[in-house]
Amino acid sequence: MKLFGTDGVRGKAGEKLSAQTSMRLAMAAGIYFRKTSATNVILVGKDTRKSGYMIETAIVAGLTAVGYNVLQIGPMPTPAIAFLTENMRCDAGIMISASHNPYYDNGIKFFDSFGNKLDETIEAEIEKIFYDDELIANAQKTMTEIGANKRIDDVIGRYIVQIKNSFPKELNLKNLRVVLDVANGAAYKVAPTVFSELGADVIV
Repeated sequence: MKLFGTDGVRGKAGEKLSAQTSMRLAMAAGIYFRKTSATNVILVGKDTRKSGYMIETAIVAGLTAVGYNVLQIGPMPTPAIAFLTENMRCDAGIMISASHNPYYDNGIKFFDSFGNKLDETIEAEIEKIFYDDELIANAQKTMTEIGANKRIDDVIGRYIVQIKNSFPKELNLKNLRVVLDVANGAAYKVAPTVFSELGADVIV
């Protein structure tokens, strides 16, 4: 069965995108990225879907099982994962999100060390590893070799600064009232902060 579609791996959470599939996919990705690893760290973020917690835990288990260290940053917009992966010098970034798909779906998107989405040849290689039982089994590390996991909560500031720096310096949002409907989504912290710090009167 083909895993990757037009934007990572997506499917109904708990079915096509089960905990087992998520963990094995993370292991396959970890095996691939370790071939060119510079820092042995992978960044993991997610949106606010309920199933994100299950998939996040499975991904962390898979990555650490093959020796990768993991930085968990919690709910963040997808572009933040791309930016922070490069900014924090990680080997790769993983975003758990199905974007516009219905709430019962979820997805796993990968970024390389420069914050770019993977091309089809790399996705095909990860998929090949995913289906290689012997390679997956042999890649699992011992107790002294497994990776560590760290949850960090302060990276949102880096992304907010990046967004603000892209706003023309001669402009501001002073005296503007901005109404935001963040729909309980991944930008629920970022968007109000950015608009407010640019001078807007923000109503959420």
